[in-house]
Amino acid sequence: TIGIENGTNEVVDLSSLVGTDDQNIESLGVDTGTNILTVGIENGTSQTVDLSHLDDAGTDDQNISGSGLSGTDLTIGIENGTNEVVDLSSLADDDDVSVTNTVSGNRIATISEPGTASVDINETVTSLSQNTSTGVISYTDEDGGAAETANVVSTDANNQISVGSDGGAFLNAPAIYSMGKINGNGTAAAIYQATVSRINEGDYQITFTTALPNANYIIQLSTLDCGGDCPGNTGANYDDPGISYYNQTTTGFRVNIGDSDNGTTQKDDIDLEFMFTVMTIPN
Repeated sequence: TIGIENGTNEVVDLSSLVGTDDQNIESLGVDTGTNILTVGIENGTSQTVDLSHLDDAGTDDQNISGSGLSGTDLTIGIENGTNEVVDLSSLADDDDVSVTNTVSGNRIATISEPGTASVDINETVTSLSQNTSTGVISYTDEDGGAAETANVVSTDANNQISVGSDGGAFLNAPAIYSMGKINGNGTAAAIYQATVSRINEGDYQITFTTALPNANYIIQLSTLDCGGDCPGNTGANYDDPGISYYNQTTTGFRVNIGDSDNGTTQKDDIDLEFMFTVMTIPN
């Protein structure tokens, strides 16, 4: 109703304007051949949009291909296009390597860096020498200082060690070659560098493990004290056993033990514990 001042109101019927269909976009699709976008309207006419102007004909999905480095030039290869060359010469520089305090001597390594001259790494040699007559060793350090000496053999009085033909220490003294403690039955209680066997009553064979170059070795023998009654005899006077060696050779010797009844009767052989020591004397 339209009211008119000082006039008659006017009534307008607006019922024809009431109503809506609440339409939705029903479907969308692109034709990749024509680049046409179709917009489907619910209960209405579909609309189309031409997207061809968005297709960039100058783009072909190119790849980088055939790149390489020659000297300081880096070539970037473009597929189906013009290659690009990048000058890397500004990056080519040495690392300012500087080798100092080098010495002359035996070369053990060489330092070599691009853009610099190669430098040898040398070491000086410590000097060692020996006087084979005196045995004295002289040491000269690599700094060239005064030589230091070391004595192999002491110069003290009464020292029995001398200098050998090769400059080393040499002791020219008698040495024990073999020794042992032998039971009366001919078995060894303790023995070194030899074997033993009983030949018969009172007689034993000592055989060296290694033969000597000659038979001029020293034999020392001793027997067990019988305590006034030596075995193998009934006489009270058989209480003074004696021991001796015979058949001395480079391979060994024999031992005889007997009791002579204080000289009244002939010596009677007996089995008795004894000890022996063999010594060699230097030539």
